[in-house]
Amino acid sequence: MDASQPEGPQVKLLDLIEAMRRLGIAAQPNEPGAGSLTDARGAALAILTPDGTFLSANRSAAALFGYSCADLAGKQLVDMAPDDLHAALASELSMSAHSDFHSFSVLLGSRTGHPTRLVLHQQSVPTNQDGRSALLTLFEEPLIREPGLVDAAPLSEASARDCVTYLTMGQQKERQRLAAELHDGLGQALTLVKLMAEDARMRIRRGQVDDAAQLLDATVLRIRETIGEVRQICGELRPLMLDRLGLPAALSSLCRRVERGTENMSVVFNCDVDDDDVPEHLKADMFRVAQEALNNTVKHAAATEITLGFRRIAGGLLLTIQDNGVGYENRPLPTEDACATGLGLIGMQHRVESHGGTFLISSSGTGGTLVSAAWTL
Repeated sequence: MDASQPEGPQVKLLDLIEAMRRLGIAAQPNEPGAGSLTDARGAALAILTPDGTFLSANRSAAALFGYSCADLAGKQLVDMAPDDLHAALASELSMSAHSDFHSFSVLLGSRTGHPTRLVLHQQSVPTNQDGRSALLTLFEEPLIREPGLVDAAPLSEASARDCVTYLTMGQQKERQRLAAELHDGLGQALTLVKLMAEDARMRIRRGQVDDAAQLLDATVLRIRETIGEVRQICGELRPLMLDRLGLPAALSSLCRRVERGTENMSVVFNCDVDDDDVPEHLKADMFRVAQEALNNTVKHAAATEITLGFRRIAGGLLLTIQDNGVGYENRPLPTEDACATGLGLIGMQHRVESHGGTFLISSSGTGGTLVSAAWTL
């Protein structure tokens, strides 16, 4: 590892966690019906410079705009807005840069150019650069009824129609994103496989058997990669282990898989919860919290022991991930790494707190790190 300081701004994980908590409190809707839809796979989060340049983004934010995380980094938010809104967006970003928290609505285009109305919640995060902050940004899709969308009706009927409308909007958005991911990822991969197979067939007909064999070997590798992409997409929509095994068994399997994939690391699972004790709508979020925390520990904590606990508490459930590593909540993170390390955790924080739960992370250089998430039932 390069011992020199990475270039560019750095943020601390503890600052990101606190910024996400302040953002979540400040972004609470003040009016009935002004809720919002986030990507079903988790909050769409990014870290931007004060002028609106993407420093890093999580997968949900990247999927929102039809890019990969790497492709989105370096893009200008202003360039994604219609030309006649550039000045207005630049003004809003300026207000965010000079405020602790700022929310505003804007039209932003995806990679296909289709504009989408989004609400941006921006919370300042201090960096290692003197006097400069980054902007932790949460992208949400507003659910405020558009004029003409629902006809005038009695209040109770209008409310019911709104619920159906909002649910339909969310489902349609998810279908669009999944379709884009299948088309741009799997569609291109399968097209490449088809072309490689056709090329190999032509070589065989010309008697170039050795060349055809090499090409078929490469085709097999590409097919394996494509299978992995399919599993990744399915896993992001909903972990298959939850339906096959139930949450406690899925967490146990996750621990065993992490332990097998590392050297000299012990992963212990302590559980006194039955699958029937867990509300169905919380299972995926609980699994994601454990998965993200375990992945971060393996990658960054230099730990030899991890204990995943899942137990009942008064009035609810508590999930804890404790390690004996070096601790990392105060460790500076280059913003290009914050997507993997910081945004992953605060995405989990958003999942927990959006359901009324509490998310805590504590760490020290001698006692390792404790991540805990509690849900009231």
